[in-house]
Amino acid sequence: MFAAIPLSALAHEGHVHGPGETEAVATGPVALTDEAIKNLGVQSVEANVAPLQRTITMIGRIEGLPERLAKIAPRAEGRVAEILVKLGDRVSAGQPVLRFEPRTVGNPPVILNSPINGFVVRQEASLGQALNPDTVLMEVADYSQVLARGMTFESPDLSRIKPGQNARVRLDVFPERTFEGKVQRLDVGLERESRTFEVYVLLENPELQLRPNMQASVSIAIGDPQEVLAVPQRSVLGDLGNLFVFIRDGNNFERRNVVIGLKAGDQVEVVEGVLPGDKVVTEGQYQLQFATSPAKETEAAAAEHGHGADTAAGDAHNHLPGWAWGIGGLVLGGVIVALTRRWPEEATS
Repeated sequence: MFAAIPLSALAHEGHVHGPGETEAVATGPVALTDEAIKNLGVQSVEANVAPLQRTITMIGRIEGLPERLAKIAPRAEGRVAEILVKLGDRVSAGQPVLRFEPRTVGNPPVILNSPINGFVVRQEASLGQALNPDTVLMEVADYSQVLARGMTFESPDLSRIKPGQNARVRLDVFPERTFEGKVQRLDVGLERESRTFEVYVLLENPELQLRPNMQASVSIAIGDPQEVLAVPQRSVLGDLGNLFVFIRDGNNFERRNVVIGLKAGDQVEVVEGVLPGDKVVTEGQYQLQFATSPAKETEAAAAEHGHGADTAAGDAHNHLPGWAWGIGGLVLGGVIVALTRRWPEEATS
C-alpha cells in the first residue's frame, strides 16, 4: 500500500525554513579578548551631564586678513635689476626685497622694502622686467592672525549671530584640536545667486599652523547653556531614526539604540538609551558592528562540526526548495507502491 512519508523527516534538522522564514540573528553583548580590543583600537569615554549650547555649524575656509596684506609696486617706470627674496621667505618690516633701475637716465637704483612683517606669498618679478608704476611685483602677508570664513544658508538663526560672539573652528588637518576665536564681522546681505551668508571669525595664529585655503568647520553658539547628558558626536552611528551607540562594560560591548537632541560643537545630547556613567565607545565603534564573540565563534564551529558527516551534495539537497521536496516525495511513494505489488507476484511464482 502507499505510505505517506513526511518531507521533514528527509530534511536535515535545523535547515528547513518555511516561506519568508530566515535563520535567527544573534543578539546581545559582544565579548572580546584584550587582544581583539587592542587590534580594533577601541576607546571610550563616560557619558556625563554637561552644559551645552545650541550651535550653528557651517563649512568654512581659512583666509588671510586684508589689512595684513601688503602689495609692493615700483611707483615709477624702470627695469628689475635684482631680486633679494624668494617666494615663501619670511621678511621683516623695512627689509629690502627688490632693486630696480629707473628709466630716467641718471637716476640712482631704487630699493623696495617690505612694509610689514610676514611671508612673501606672491612673487611676480623677473630680472630685466620692464616696470610700470602700478605693476605689483610682490605681496607680503602677516598670518599671525587669520580669518575663518564660514558660509551658511538663510535661516532664522542668522539674526542671533553678532560680532564678538565666541566661535570654534576645527580643521581636517588637525582633527583632534579646536581653535577658539570670535566673530569679527558678518556679511551685510545674502549672496544673490547662492543665497548664502558669510561669517568671519578672527583666530590667533602665533604658531602659523593655520594657512590660507585650509578647509574648516565653524561653530557658533547661540542661546543659553542647558545641562544635558552628552556624548561625543562621533560615537553615534546609524541613520536618522535608527541611531545607536556601543556601551563598554569591561570586555563586553552592548549596542543600544539612542535618541539624540541638542548638538553643540563635537558633543550631542542623548535623550534616550544612555545613562550617566556609561562608557560610550568613541573609537573602533564602526568595526564593533561586525565583531563576533570568541564564544559564539566556538559554538558556530561546534555546530558546523556536527554536520561534518554531510557531504557537499548532502548539504546542497538539504537546501532544495519546497517544490523539489514535493516531487521527491511523490516519486519515492510511487516506488514503494510498485515494490509492494511486485513482492506478492514473486512469492507465488
